[in-house]
Amino acid sequence: MKRLTVPIVVFLVTLIIPVVLSVRMNDGIFVYTLDDPYIHLAISENITEGFYGINASEYTAPSSSILWPFLLTPFVFSSFFYLAPFFLNSVFALLTIFLLYRYFGKDWLIFSVVSIFAFNMVGLVLTGMEHSLQLLLVVVVAVGLKGFMKNQRISFLLASALVLAPLVRYECLAVSLPVFFFLFLAGEKKKSVLLFLVMVVLLSAFSLFLVSLGLDPMPASVNAKSAVVSGAGSAGAMLGNLIVSLKSFRGIVQLFMLIPLVFVLFSRSRTKLEKLLACSTVIAVMLHLIVGRSGWFHRYGVYMWCFSFLMIFQLYRGFFHKYQILSGLLLLLLSADYLSGYTKIPSASSNIYQQQYQMRRFVHLWLDEPVAVNDLGLISMGYDRYILDLWGLATPSALQGAFSSAWVDSAAMANNVNYAIVYKDELPGIQHWTTVARMQIRPPLVVCVSGGIDFLAAPWVSDDSLRVKLIDFSTTLPEGIDMEVFR
Repeated sequence: MKRLTVPIVVFLVTLIIPVVLSVRMNDGIFVYTLDDPYIHLAISENITEGFYGINASEYTAPSSSILWPFLLTPFVFSSFFYLAPFFLNSVFALLTIFLLYRYFGKDWLIFSVVSIFAFNMVGLVLTGMEHSLQLLLVVVVAVGLKGFMKNQRISFLLASALVLAPLVRYECLAVSLPVFFFLFLAGEKKKSVLLFLVMVVLLSAFSLFLVSLGLDPMPASVNAKSAVVSGAGSAGAMLGNLIVSLKSFRGIVQLFMLIPLVFVLFSRSRTKLEKLLACSTVIAVMLHLIVGRSGWFHRYGVYMWCFSFLMIFQLYRGFFHKYQILSGLLLLLLSADYLSGYTKIPSASSNIYQQQYQMRRFVHLWLDEPVAVNDLGLISMGYDRYILDLWGLATPSALQGAFSSAWVDSAAMANNVNYAIVYKDELPGIQHWTTVARMQIRPPLVVCVSGGIDFLAAPWVSDDSLRVKLIDFSTTLPEGIDMEVFR
C-alpha cells in the first residue's frame, strides 16, 4: 500500500498548485471555475427552508443533478458552506484514486498516476459540480464488473453504483443501461431486472415530485442543455447530437475507443463473457455520442472516457502489461484536452471572479432589489430578492420567452424587475432595454461566454438611480476589469 501514496501525493500537489494560483489571482478569494456550482448551493440553502428552487415565490428545478443539492444541505449552516463542494469532491477524487490503484494493481503504478490527468480529476474537483462523484461511481461500476468477470456475482457496490449513478447525473444512464443488459445476458436475469426497476422507480419518483410542483418531469437545466431532451428524443435530434459529438476532439477519441472493442467482438479466442462486456461498452459509448455531450470546461464526457478505457484495460490487460510506458503515454496523448484544461484552471477561476463574483457584489451590496440575469449562480446564493433567469434554468418559460420582448417585459413587470445584468447580445427579447453600463474583463476568456456584461434598465423606469450606483461600484473593481458607465 506504500505505493498508493505516490498517486495520492501527485493528486494533492496538482490540486494545491492551481488553487493557490487562483486565490492569488482572485485577491485572496476562492472561486470555482464555473458559475454553476453556486446554483446547487443556492438550492441547498432553500431546501433547508422547505422549498425547492431559487425564488421562494415559485418552484423551479435548475439543478442538473437529483442528489447533489441534497448532499450539500448538511453543510448549509456551516461557515465554510461555499467550500463544501470542494471538500466533498476532494474526498471523492481520493476514493477514485484508491479504487483505480486497486483496479490496475500495485505493479501498474503508472496508470494510477496518469489517470489523475487523463480523467481530469483536479479539474472536476474545482468545477464544484457533481462530476467527481459521477466519476467515482463509474469507477465503482468498473471495479464491480472486474469482480463479476472473475466470480459471476453482483457485488453490493456494483449494484448500488448502477442505481445511484443516474441520480447523480442523468447521462450515467449511458453506463447503467448497457451494464444491466450485460448482467442480464450473463445470467443474472432476476437481479439485473430488479436493479433496473429500482433505478426507474427512483428516477420516476423525482419526476413525479417535479410534476407535483407544477414543473416538467425533467429538470430545466436538462431541457436547456440537452438537444435530445429539448427535441423530445426525435431521430433528428439524436442524429444532430451525434454529428456535433463527432466534430469534437473528445468525440473522435471516443469513436477511436470502439476499435479495440470491435476486435473483441469478432475474435474467436474471446469468451462469451468478454464479448458481452465489449458489446455493452460499445453500446455505452454510442449512447453517449448520440445523447450526451462533451466539453463545457472538460466535464461532460469524462465519465464515458474513463469507463470505456477501464473496460478496454480489462479486456487487453496482457497488452497493457507488456507495453506499460507506451500505453501510459498513449493515454496521456488521448487526454490532451484535459491536460490543456488543467493549465487553464487559474484563468477559468479568475474569469468567474472578475465577472460573476463582481456581479454578485453589485447586486447584493448596491442594487438589493429584484433583478434579471443570465448567469444565475453566484448572484442567487444567499439572495432573498426575486431573480428572473433569462437563461431559463430558474425560469423555465424563459427558454422560449427570452426571445420575445413582450414576454421579457411582462415577466419583469410581474416580478417588479426593473434592471438586468446580462449578455445583451445573447438575448433578443431584451434589446430594447436601456444599456446603462458595460463591464469588460480582459482575456484570456476561458469559461465566460463573453468578456462583456451589460447593465440594463427597463423602459418603464429612470436609469439615473442605476447609473449612480454603478459609478460608485466601479470605483471598487479589481484591476483587469473595465467599467464604462454611459451618460
